Amino acid sequence: MKKPFKILAVALSAIVLLLGLGIAYLSFIFDPNQFKSQLIELVKNKKHRDLAIDGNIQLNFFPKLGVSLEKIKLSEFESTTQFAAVDKAQVSLALLPLLQKQIVVDKISLQGLQLRYQRDAAGQSNIDDLIKQESSNKEAESPSSTTQQMRFDIEGIDIAQSSFAIDDQKSELKGRIHDLNFSTGKISNKNKTPIKFSAQFQFEQPKAEAKIDINTQLRFDIEQKLLDLQDLKSQIAGKLGSNPFNVEISTAAMQLSPNKSASEQIQLAAKLGGTQELSTQIVLGKLQIQDKQLQIAELSAQAQSKQAGSSKQVNLKSSLSMGLDTQVVQLPQLALQIKLNDPKLAQAEILIPINGQLSANLKDKSLDTELDAKFDDTKLQTSVQVNNFSNPAISFKVDIDKINLDRYIKSAVEPAKVDSSKEEDLNLSALKSLNLDGLIRIGALQVKNLKINQVALPIKASQGKFAMNGIAAQLYQGSVAGNMGFDVDGNRFQMQQNLSNVQINPILVDFMQKDIVEGRGNLSVNINTHGKRVSQFKDNLNGNVRTQLTDGAVKGINLAKSLRDFKAKILNKADQQQAANKNEKTDFSAFSVSMQFVDGVGNSDDLDMKSPFLRVGGKGQVNLRNSSLDYTARTTIVNTSAGQDGADLSQLKDLSIPVRISGPFDKLGYQILFSQIGSEALKSAFKAKAAPVLEEKKKELKEKVNEELKGKLKGLFGQ
Repeated sequence: MKKPFKILAVALSAIVLLLGLGIAYLSFIFDPNQFKSQLIELVKNKKHRDLAIDGNIQLNFFPKLGVSLEKIKLSEFESTTQFAAVDKAQVSLALLPLLQKQIVVDKISLQGLQLRYQRDAAGQSNIDDLIKQESSNKEAESPSSTTQQMRFDIEGIDIAQSSFAIDDQKSELKGRIHDLNFSTGKISNKNKTPIKFSAQFQFEQPKAEAKIDINTQLRFDIEQKLLDLQDLKSQIAGKLGSNPFNVEISTAAMQLSPNKSASEQIQLAAKLGGTQELSTQIVLGKLQIQDKQLQIAELSAQAQSKQAGSSKQVNLKSSLSMGLDTQVVQLPQLALQIKLNDPKLAQAEILIPINGQLSANLKDKSLDTELDAKFDDTKLQTSVQVNNFSNPAISFKVDIDKINLDRYIKSAVEPAKVDSSKEEDLNLSALKSLNLDGLIRIGALQVKNLKINQVALPIKASQGKFAMNGIAAQLYQGSVAGNMGFDVDGNRFQMQQNLSNVQINPILVDFMQKDIVEGRGNLSVNINTHGKRVSQFKDNLNGNVRTQLTDGAVKGINLAKSLRDFKAKILNKADQQQAANKNEKTDFSAFSVSMQFVDGVGNSDDLDMKSPFLRVGGKGQVNLRNSSLDYTARTTIVNTSAGQDGADLSQLKDLSIPVRISGPFDKLGYQILFSQIGSEALKSAFKAKAAPVLEEKKKELKEKVNEELKGKLKGLFGQ
């Protein structure tokens, strides 16, 4: 029995020897480089691209069947411009499995791979011809044709020192990926293998540079059509503009299959440095994809920003579901918490809890959400609808029961002085993309100490034009109605507002802390302005302002008292300057004035104030450019028998006495200009008032002289 086996062994050895000698002879006499020209011509005819093989083509037949190529270049479609290049490419097949009609890729290696991808704004790219021809070839294949079974048993894949240039005008992406390395261990069915990927990114658009590293363990099961990822850790670190950033994604395990995919937890952490530090953490808990439905039982996210001692933080928790076919995303139990910390605010810490629901249709590019919030003394309800994510059209409604903004906004002790030489130009071009249609309603609002009720603020915005038409509110026993508008082009602002039957004094006291006028009446404002900078808005103000008041008083001066105190100095013609006195006031029964503004300077010549003993007219100027007032009111005494302190002024009746109000807004002064009263008018008035007194004295003197003369005569004649 040993002899047959010996003969068989000798025969097999002889066959292997002959096969080896045959392969050796074939590799010795066969030179694949002689086929370069045919291969180049084939590519030219089929792909209309130029192929260049400047290195050698080397074939290996034993123990592995493989091919190695060096210095390969491929041009663009019908062009000599280089599209791709490889320093060295190598692929080999295990020889013995071929005898069993199985293809086992033993090794794939690429070194110095260079690719260039270009796409214009219309969407045409430099690989369209390759994709089109590949699709045509697939369609031409017969459904009944059989393909050779490939067994996934790869010793490894090694791609080293490769690069990828991108110029995508449609996506506004331009840059280069270099130092790209990709390696695997042995890849085979049900075998776990390590995967490593690293690359450097340098982009001009957007301006960014980064290094990416990915490490994981991969296992697949062909029969079960299952892919397992374990210990996935990826990191991207670099710069966005001049700001450093870092992104990390990790998961302990993830299973992917056509029927069901799942992961217990996926974590994402990102940081962006710079003057404003941004960070975010996202955790996807109990993720599952099954029956074309994505479910995340526990979604949590936290985002935080820090800048100059202040911070903002947003926490989100919800479950999430998404139909992969309908592309509808739902967050049915959305819980948000916004936390603000800012020492510049009157209330340094603000905590706003928000609850609601959100639904988004990614196919239709639409979003619908309803949110409720309750914080401090405020309850808020809002609904938002968004259509077309690429150019969002946003409609919304906001209802607030009451809110005190002064609780959060710290009032400045002194207005900050702006250095116009250092002030930057306003750049609001980003607002041009806003498309808004909404309404804000507030039951009770306090802002800048103003108390306003039943506020309605409709807002519309399109192509950089903002309109608030139909503004309405109740304030200070009256109402306000009007419109406002803003145009981003030129930063143009316009406003038309009418205040009706309001109490003017509490408005001035609350808003401006100025107790200068009392009365009830109307105020109309029709102004417009523009400017490259905020400081230019008051310099470019144009329009008009008009007010009408009744049964009030101008506070700070008592004209009757001042005239009585100074009447003895009239003939000396000495002007009297005095500061405003909050305890003094001049009553009026009616008051009206208007002012026309041109480039920040307002002029008025129609002042009309009436009181029981005074009539006041006047003209003057308000200069917003230097925040000053120069106004001269002419006071005429018309009745001295009644009214506020009207007694003892009969000598000044019918005289027009000028009173100048001037100075900066925060330090106004009052001056009675007696020197501007004409001398003859003074003398006439004095003569008119003094003549009856002189006649009376003259009569009394005459009677006294006559009595004394009679006495003398009686004595003289002894009677």
